[in-house]
This record gives sequence, C-alpha cells and structure tokens, in this order.
Amino acid sequence: MLSVLDLPRELYLIVCTHLQPTDLARLAGVSRDHYLAAQEPLYTSITITSYSRFVKLVDTLRRVPVVSTISPQQRLRWFKLTDAQLREREIKHLHIILDNREDGYRITGATLSNCIGAVARKCYSVKIHLSLYGAWPKWIPQLERFGLPNVTKLTLFLGGAELEPGRTWRGSDESPLWNLVFSGSSFSDLKDVYINTRAYHPGDLPSSLRESIHGAHPVRDYVWTKPHESTSDNVVPFYGLRRMERIVLAHTPHLTLDIMQSLFGSDIIPQNLTKLEIVNCASLHPVKHLPAIATLLQRALQLVKHLKLHLCKLSHFDNDDDHSDLATQYASHIDQHSAEHPCNIVRELGNRIPYLDLALPFACAKIFPPAQKSWQALAASRDYPAFPREPVETLPARLMAQGYKYRRLISWHGVCRGTHKWHDMRETAANMQQERVSWVLVSPNQADTWQMPGCLAVERLANEELLRGFTEEERWA
Repeated sequence: MLSVLDLPRELYLIVCTHLQPTDLARLAGVSRDHYLAAQEPLYTSITITSYSRFVKLVDTLRRVPVVSTISPQQRLRWFKLTDAQLREREIKHLHIILDNREDGYRITGATLSNCIGAVARKCYSVKIHLSLYGAWPKWIPQLERFGLPNVTKLTLFLGGAELEPGRTWRGSDESPLWNLVFSGSSFSDLKDVYINTRAYHPGDLPSSLRESIHGAHPVRDYVWTKPHESTSDNVVPFYGLRRMERIVLAHTPHLTLDIMQSLFGSDIIPQNLTKLEIVNCASLHPVKHLPAIATLLQRALQLVKHLKLHLCKLSHFDNDDDHSDLATQYASHIDQHSAEHPCNIVRELGNRIPYLDLALPFACAKIFPPAQKSWQALAASRDYPAFPREPVETLPARLMAQGYKYRRLISWHGVCRGTHKWHDMRETAANMQQERVSWVLVSPNQADTWQMPGCLAVERLANEELLRGFTEEERWA
C-alpha cells in the first residue's frame, strides 16, 4: 500500500505546504520516517506569540533531533538525502509577536538581541518579522546598543506610550525610535516598517475612513511649529532608508517637521522604496507645513508605485475664525510659491504612479492634466462604464489588474482659493478623460464621484466613501 512517503521529495514538500502547523506536528509523530521527513516543512514558517515560546524555539534549534537513521525502505525512495539533511531545521520565515502586557517585565534589549542572533546564526537565510504591541519605554532605548540581524519587517503598535506629542523621538533619551528604526545600525536588514502610535494592537485599528479621521489625534497648536518656521538645517540622514521597500506611518503625532526632513528631504534617496503611506499624523500640519509636504510629494511621486498621503482634517474649520484664516494663508502661499502647490505637483509628476490616494485640506481642478482630444473624441457619445464598480472594496486592485491607474482625491475643506465649485471639479475630471486612469472624488457632504476614461461619471451618495467599511488591508493604514 502506497503512502505519502512514496512521493518524490519535491511533491512531498508541496503537499506539506497545505497543512497547518498542528497537522504537521501530528504527521511527525506517526513514525520515525515521517518524523524526519516533516522536519523541514514543520520549521519553514513559524509564528511565535510570546517570549517564553520564543526562548523554547531557540533552545529547540540548538538541539539535534534524536532519532535513528531512516529505514532502508525510505532510503531507497530518497537515496540522495542524508540523515543530517533530513534533520536540518531551516526556518525561512519567522514572525515574532510580543505584547507588553504579557512579556514587558521579562524582556530586555540584550535578551531579545541574543535570541534573534541565535536564530540568525542557525538559519542564515531566515526572514524575521518582529511585531511589538504596547508601550515599551524601558527596553526599546536599549535596542540601540544591540544588533537585530535578519529582521526584514518591523511592526510597531505603540498605543499607550506616555510620550509628549510635540517631542521628536530622534535625539531624545526617552524615545529614540526614529534612530532605532531608520539609522540602519540596529536593524541592518530592515526593508518593511509599519508604525502606529494610536493603536495598542491590530484589533484597535479603525474600521472606516470616518473612524480613522475622528480617531486621529486632534490637530492643536501645541503640536505645531511656528507658522513660518522652516525645517531645521541640522538634518541627520537615516542611512537605513537605502534598503527600505515599504514604509507606513499611521496615526503617529511624533512624525514632526524635523523627522519629515530627515526621512524625505535629505541626501539619502530610498531608491528601493515602492510603497509609502502617511496617514493622519497630527504634527504634520496640512497648511503651515506645506513646504515639507511639497518636498515629500515631489520625491515620492518619482520613486514609489503606491502612495497614500492623508493629511489631518482641521477640526471646527467652518465654525472657527482662526481656522478659517488658514484658507487665506493657504491661498497666499500657493500664489507666492506655485511649485509647492500640491495640485500642481500631482499634475506634473503623478502620471506614472499606479496607485495614488490623497486627502488634502483643499484641492482644485489644476490637479488634472490638461485634456488633449481631437474633435472626434469630443463629439463621441458616452455611456456609463462597463467595468463593474461593485464590490467597491476591491475596485483599486481590479482596476490595476486590468492595467488602469487608480486615483482617489479627498478634499476636506473645499476648493483651493474658492476659485470654482466642487461641481466644476467633477466636470473637469469628466472632460479630462486621461488614458486608463480612474478617479474617485470625495468631499464631505458632496456626492462622491467615480470617473472612468471615456465614460459618464458614476455618482454616489454623499459621504458613502467615508462611511464604507474597511477591508483588512485598508485597516492597516
């Protein structure tokens, strides 16, 4: 009678990829041959959810599996493999999740570095994803003195950290987060970073765009610099940016003007960066820090394939005279410095990027490239798009899979300078008809609009996009 062991080794490993870790553990307990055969798939991808289990994993890797040689019958099947090769426990992907409420009192920077180093020495090609939940005020500063090799992805949910919103983390003895993550010293192999200082763990992430807006730290004067204050000339470059491929900074008021300048205004160009998301970071003022935002847009639009920039909504804008003056200040600035007008930057540099999602305080028709059409195209009749809009949650992915470029524009407080109405924005988008580019236009209390090239605009109810529930992927931003 044939068994799964009769399969060639390559097919056996493919079958094992469809089994859960608990099933693989049961398979390893069937017989001596199964025990040896299952070692490689059992250790290929591992998720550790506590520090005590991490210590047990390190101890297990140091030990050689105690089992006699494989049977003569199995030797005939896999004659090219030695017993040592079958016993090898090579981890390819390791996800370590540590929660401050459970493990905060056990871990120091030295112990974490020693454990990760032990795994890296045993499994040279392992890719480690390190996730930290909660505030770690005692030992996160210690990590600057140690190396964490093979950590390619870092996820930080630092909700509950008692830190001053207006203080920079870099250069502070209490909060050296920016140096730790981006300097390239401690995390020498880091490529993917997610930082959220509002949520304690993934379960606290917002479930809709409206919830994300209202859950952001309020934009108050104490987290702003002076209205005309420029960025510091003393910029310390973050050399770790050279290896970065994905950066997501969500709901962190500690992303200050100086940190923005160090990340996106220095001489260190993140040539490998493909995805950048900055969402509702309250210290980044959407009007008073417009030069830094313009620099970010100019650089990111030429580098990345996926850009999401959601600037905070100004609370009580329509009912507060001080906030209403910001519209005048914004208009004056873009009139004097047209190169820093976000709409001009997107029009000039945003043609090549496949995915662009912007939430700006003001927007205008200048964000659209000028229409270049023949009279035949202008005279052609248009109908509603044949491309299905539903389900809306998967619309960006489906559009890009068909070769379209996806754009979403959210304007919190209307049109730049008040030069035209929001209805004129929709008309301009309809007439522009840029080749294979889809636009979603959103403004509070205005009808949401979806525009496909060569088709009539599809209007939705006001605030429908703001109230729509997030997918799991959208929640992580």
